[in-house]
Amino acid sequence: MSNINVNRRDFIKYIGGAAVGLGIGGAGYLSANSQVGTVTSELEQVKEELKGRGHLGYVFGAEGSIATIDLSRGKVLASSGPTWIAEAGSIDWCNHYPDANGNVWGLVRKSGQIGSTIGVNPATNELVHDVPLDGRWRIRLGETDTEGRYGYMLNGYIADKYDSEKFNASRDEFEIPYKDIDPGVIHKVDLLSGKVVDKLEVPKFCCDVAIAPDGRLWLANQLESLLTVVDTNSFTIEEHLATEYFDYGASMVTISPNNDVAFIEVNSAGNWSNAAGFKNLDPIEMVWDIQAKEMVKEFPLESGPRTSEFTPDGKYCIVRTRPASIVYDVDSLTEVTKIEIENTGHPAFSPDSSLAYIPNPGDSSVDVFEVGSFKKVDSLKLPYSPSKIIPINTNNY
Repeated sequence: MSNINVNRRDFIKYIGGAAVGLGIGGAGYLSANSQVGTVTSELEQVKEELKGRGHLGYVFGAEGSIATIDLSRGKVLASSGPTWIAEAGSIDWCNHYPDANGNVWGLVRKSGQIGSTIGVNPATNELVHDVPLDGRWRIRLGETDTEGRYGYMLNGYIADKYDSEKFNASRDEFEIPYKDIDPGVIHKVDLLSGKVVDKLEVPKFCCDVAIAPDGRLWLANQLESLLTVVDTNSFTIEEHLATEYFDYGASMVTISPNNDVAFIEVNSAGNWSNAAGFKNLDPIEMVWDIQAKEMVKEFPLESGPRTSEFTPDGKYCIVRTRPASIVYDVDSLTEVTKIEIENTGHPAFSPDSSLAYIPNPGDSSVDVFEVGSFKKVDSLKLPYSPSKIIPINTNNY
């Protein structure tokens, strides 16, 4: 076991019915309403007490803050901030899995559109890896595999023939023609060594990457095919899917934990790119049947979809939009309800799928909802505005 794992387990433990922990990082914050106290503990005792507990959630937010919550019990354990992360550049954190040492990874766009991917120990705020990535970066997303060995870092929007002014222009100022958009590139990164080990050219304006339960990598594409599947063992394209929707503008994709359906966010009209060539400009949530290889549902939306997340049991999917997060029943493919919170962050769930955790940036809190009724049952106050929760399965370490 590495020193990083030792540090992480020495920072957080559980005693009896109350969660207790040591302040994270140099600017530790301990939440009074989460019954947090400062203690020290033996690593093996901590590991034993965590066994079977399931998930922690790391909440990334404003000022480079990282909060830790117990997703099983709905308790804030600790939070740190401000941290150096606030000055690191524009960061998009990978959604689901830490590496095998417990570090969380993100894609950074630095000044001058320079790209890198970083690995951060979320318990100590330590920068563990900073891996330079070649190319000019604007829109970028990343994902890590379930084993915590490899990361797949996507440079999604490339048009190298244009200068920065035109490349960064809004769509109403200048549109880059379809023919001038270059293929996207995925960098395969060894998360333990911090080295790029391979690169793969993918469709034009590939916009998202998602790991499926079977280990395949799914891509959502703004142009060319709507979906692409990559074999991660050979790191080659396996197939293109939904090619009839090539000009619809898929922006995000999430695969059910049951590997039966993919929820696809279609948002080509979003003014976060100035690419031209879209047939569809309407916001849509689309559902792809993975086994039948066909589109089985389209949900028209009033506002552009952002990201989505399934409950661990695969029964529900929550889709973020600006005015609300929309809950869908996966079996019936019907809308269940809307959680009326503006600009919610990326959610997470308890391991048993009984609780949903929704970042509420406007209230500097993570709101807790009962899955099924989707009634609000608690609000976990944080010192900094939250944007994304990354669940960590403590049974893996």
